[in-house]
Amino acid sequence: MLTRFHLRPWARRCVIAACVAVIAVQWVVIMHRRAKGIGDFDVSREFGRRFLAREYLYAGGTHYPYMPSAAMYFAPLAMVNPTLGLALRYAVAVGCLWLTFHLLWSMVRDRAKGGSSRGFEIATITTLLASHYIVRDLDDGGPHLILLAVLVGGIQCVWRGRDGLGAMWFGLATALKAPAGLFLPFFLWKRQWRLAAWTAAATACWILLPVVWMGPTSWWNHQREWSRVALGSALGDSAPVADLSERRVQNQALRPAVMRFLVTYPDGHPLRLSHPAYVSVLDLSPVTSGRLATGAVLGLVAICAWYGRQRYDGPADPRFLLECSAVLILALLLAPVAWLQHLVQIVPALYVTVAERQTNRKLGRPATTAMWGYMVLAVVLNREMLGRDVYLLLLSYHIHTIALLLVLGVLLLRRPTVG
Repeated sequence: MLTRFHLRPWARRCVIAACVAVIAVQWVVIMHRRAKGIGDFDVSREFGRRFLAREYLYAGGTHYPYMPSAAMYFAPLAMVNPTLGLALRYAVAVGCLWLTFHLLWSMVRDRAKGGSSRGFEIATITTLLASHYIVRDLDDGGPHLILLAVLVGGIQCVWRGRDGLGAMWFGLATALKAPAGLFLPFFLWKRQWRLAAWTAAATACWILLPVVWMGPTSWWNHQREWSRVALGSALGDSAPVADLSERRVQNQALRPAVMRFLVTYPDGHPLRLSHPAYVSVLDLSPVTSGRLATGAVLGLVAICAWYGRQRYDGPADPRFLLECSAVLILALLLAPVAWLQHLVQIVPALYVTVAERQTNRKLGRPATTAMWGYMVLAVVLNREMLGRDVYLLLLSYHIHTIALLLVLGVLLLRRPTVG
């Protein structure tokens, strides 16, 4: 996994054939599962249908984390047959994954040793390391792979010195998924004033765009409701529909991960219902554990801010890609909810780490150990190998949160592709 290797042409063809076979098998599984019930794709499609029909968007708690701008984004799914819509979004997601690798290679190529085949090798290893999250996202048509391509497109535009175009993509990503808004304070911290101003303006424009269809009154009522729920989640006073989602065992965000080891929830709590053996190590009071969890979150932000305090030397600074990759992981950790499909945002961090090992120099023993630890937690310990009950138990110990922190530590301390 972390040893340099070179793929011969026949091996590259085998890799491509294997990917095609996996896609074909997964598509059969998706169709079989859809025959039994609805999934996240159908919820997104309903969200878009309500937008087109000018109906109330949040009935039944539908997509409470999403702003009306996301309903506008999902609207095209309601214009076609559900199966066709899922097939089209799946195809776009696969194309966006390829585009993400292409854009990442364009930003590390100048510092990499070896020919263009290295880009294919790096993408192959990265896909293996992120396979658990990629496959999970493609089960729902790959919406987060599409969002990842939007974010990486913004990163690449800024890296090339096209701040205005990059800000447009960052603004779109924030309007679709609020945690992406972490890039705005990041730009302010890096004293990128023009980029921050353009990103704020672009975000406001994307958020306001649904007014054209919904009308000012309807848009404002929906936006205000979303803001109330989002603010409640940030302050620890979630609405019932948000609380039920955020406290499921599958949530791998940082705050619930810290809480898991500090407090034992009472019988009837969603975490106890999903796994009765959910008992904490210290068993502190909810108030005390909540404060300690908040302190852990703020401490992680402070550490990341300290390591990223230096100004950039200008466009194409290799630190920009590295630190943006760290922001993508940090956004997952700080979000109220981080499902496994959301974790495809780790792809750029994995890519720069693999690129360092494949093209520049050895990672060193600590970073290599951390990456092996990541592979065990994120790839080896899967549901198919362990079974449902054991896998849910491991999820309750937040193994994917630990995996994110391991990769984030490699980025901050080892700084691959930067030196």
